[in-house]
Amino acid sequence: MGRVAYVVDNGARILPMNYIVAGDSIIFRTVPDGEIYHHAISSTCAFEVDETDEFFQSGWSVVVVGHLELATEEDFARMRYGKLPEPWAAGNRHMFVRISCDHVSGRRVIAGR
Repeated sequence: MGRVAYVVDNGARILPMNYIVAGDSIIFRTVPDGEIYHHAISSTCAFEVDETDEFFQSGWSVVVVGHLELATEEDFARMRYGKLPEPWAAGNRHMFVRISCDHVSGRRVIAGR
């Protein structure tokens, strides 16, 4: 589970998404004609994945920034063993989109360091 961030007319949106990594892209599924289609396709977006451990006061975060567009035939060919992102949210989420990994950054936090 990660989060996609994009801008709409009245501000920013951050939505949780199931995803897969295929080559140099993050791929997830969404509804056709939804907010992502109307506001994020053909724009620069961010995708963030993280994990935290409160007991050990540690964690990590990785952020990818890139261009969001419809998935291509090459993207489907790169998906290993036919594994597709499976959304948890209900609805007809048959539109596959990709964020290119143009810029990748990360941070690791360990208590006391």
